[in-house]
Amino acid sequence: MKTKMTTQTVMGIFSKTTDSNLVEATGLSGLDFIILDMEHGPATLETMHNHVRAAKISGITSIIRVKGMESHAISSALDTGADGVQVPNISTAQQAREAVNSARFYPNGNRGVCRFVRAAQFGEQDRNEYFATANKKIVVLQVEGVEGIKNLDEILAVNGFDVLFIGPYDLSQSIGKPGEVESEEVMGLMQEIATKAKAKGIVLGAFSDNLERNESLKKQGFNYIAYSVDLNVYIDACKKIIG
Repeated sequence: MKTKMTTQTVMGIFSKTTDSNLVEATGLSGLDFIILDMEHGPATLETMHNHVRAAKISGITSIIRVKGMESHAISSALDTGADGVQVPNISTAQQAREAVNSARFYPNGNRGVCRFVRAAQFGEQDRNEYFATANKKIVVLQVEGVEGIKNLDEILAVNGFDVLFIGPYDLSQSIGKPGEVESEEVMGLMQEIATKAKAKGIVLGAFSDNLERNESLKKQGFNYIAYSVDLNVYIDACKKIIG
């Protein structure tokens, strides 16, 4: 998926379930990726190991969104064998560098080293192969507020991350209009971010909670689109049964 999203749109979904069967079923749907949410979801790190297994079985790319910019949390998320990590609330270039540093081994970062983890087949994978492939994992940085936008040029200059993700709900909160994700101000800020990121050749990501918005994001150049949340999609599907 890492190569695919540089040339075309990849579609995914946020997951807040504790049931790995639902993660596996999402993969069977044909979606490109699933964001396993530890920031706003109830799943523990132990559950994440099973979620990542379920994603691998069904062929969907697994991205773990950690609770925040904490090096151990980022490293532990990647130790599960997830295909990538998503770090929320990036407001400064220093935070961006710290996130990358925590997600990459030398010479690209300073991630804590243990090869006796699921990501390295509990020590069975050749150590050199493990360290090389681990540095190819997807790193997504979320910019969600006005401070991050103010420092956007410096953040975009940081090396080592793959996707700049805009959280429209947190963005609306930061300008004093919580939930008004399609307001003129929020849409304008997202376009400003998109223009700068595209000029740097950086893949753009965003959250969407309606299908029409998916299409407009594609037209704006967003290649990593996370649509809604698994449990809410399930509710919508159940409502359609009622008619």
